[in-house]
Amino acid sequence: MKNNFKKISAAFIVGMLMVPTAQAATLEERVSELEANQSLNIFNFSGTFITRFDDIIKAEQTQPATDAFGQDATFDSKDLTYLRMKFQFNIDANISKNIKFYSRLTTSKHFNTFYQQDATSSNADDLSASNAYDSSRVVLEKAYADFTIPDTGLTLFVGRLPTVDGQPQNYKDGRARMGTYPMLSYDSVLDGMGLSYKLDQYMPTGHSLAFRALYTPFSQYYAGASGAYTTTPTTQAGSNLPTNSAGYGLMLDWGVNDMSWADSMGLVLLNFQTSDIYYANPASGVTGNSSLTLKVGGTTLAWELNGIAKSGWDLSASYLASTLKSNGQLAASVPGTGFGTASSDDTNTGGVFLLSTRYRLGTWILGGEWVNGSENSFYYATATEDLTNFYSTHGNGYHAYVTKKFNQNLAFRVGYMLQDYDYTPTGIGAVKASDRKIETAYANLRLDF
Repeated sequence: MKNNFKKISAAFIVGMLMVPTAQAATLEERVSELEANQSLNIFNFSGTFITRFDDIIKAEQTQPATDAFGQDATFDSKDLTYLRMKFQFNIDANISKNIKFYSRLTTSKHFNTFYQQDATSSNADDLSASNAYDSSRVVLEKAYADFTIPDTGLTLFVGRLPTVDGQPQNYKDGRARMGTYPMLSYDSVLDGMGLSYKLDQYMPTGHSLAFRALYTPFSQYYAGASGAYTTTPTTQAGSNLPTNSAGYGLMLDWGVNDMSWADSMGLVLLNFQTSDIYYANPASGVTGNSSLTLKVGGTTLAWELNGIAKSGWDLSASYLASTLKSNGQLAASVPGTGFGTASSDDTNTGGVFLLSTRYRLGTWILGGEWVNGSENSFYYATATEDLTNFYSTHGNGYHAYVTKKFNQNLAFRVGYMLQDYDYTPTGIGAVKASDRKIETAYANLRLDF
């Protein structure tokens, strides 16, 4: 009995001693759980899945017969079909009232890629990786933070910026405006930093106005196994290069909502300019040391009017006045291999005009686009959905499409594109008169969730 009492007493004492410990552990677990839930609550997840079929019905060119290297430039192809997919996963964080973070992971690929003829790397792989469709690897398409300075209207942003999906890309699948910058300015993924200043408080009711300044440097560095980062980078011809080549942009973004004769109107003016960017010879045609550098600049004016006459009619017009300065030669041993020119030092200017319209009729969208590129226009875009650089056509391009919106998240679109060139695309060597013509039909399924 005594032994039993000792056992019962010991068990009681141990139990009493454990109660505070158990309570403390439970409280600690609850606090940890609360903190974890608060941390999770700052995140917002979303995604986009796109499946696309393209049929290049006809692609042909008889003039010019040769390129800058004297190689055959003619082609005559029919019924080239492609199946592709793209998945974008957005991870956004509402960290605090004044700090926001936005990111997007993307993979894009052809269906079951089995053979890639003449697959080579290019001078700007990082700008186009999220739209390369060359493997199932996941790449970083967007990752930037907004830091708002309280009571000033100023926001500092830094990271991989939302320089793709600009207006009027959203028209085709019935989406709201998806990108900050017009499509005919930036349509490639760019890293950088900048400052945005909202002036809404000085505007009439229903009006908005913002000013943005961007800095987007281009990295050029030595990455060899020996002396990486501590060695000055050089051109293939041996000249020293800066490790960072600057890029700048200045933008005004004005908008007004709920007008008596339309739902909304917007106007964006953006000017951008890069410093010298080195263009290496990928040795995909002619070997040789490159001394070629480029300066790319332009001014874009983009206007849109939505809900005209309070109907489903939307209209967008954009114009890019481009400037391209080429210095040096891609292959020092081959004269005439500047970029867009046969000269070793030349500046070309041109213009690209894009008119886009759509009519929203219930769950249907009827749309069309016309693009016109002048002889020496230069529009560099790596995030376009088509395979034939429709918006860079040196001549006239026509696009007609029909979209069915099954609900807010699911859209199916079929379309037809015709590119009727007057001049060859801007590339190595001088732009020449051309009879190039490309016809494409496609089907595009987009799921947003």
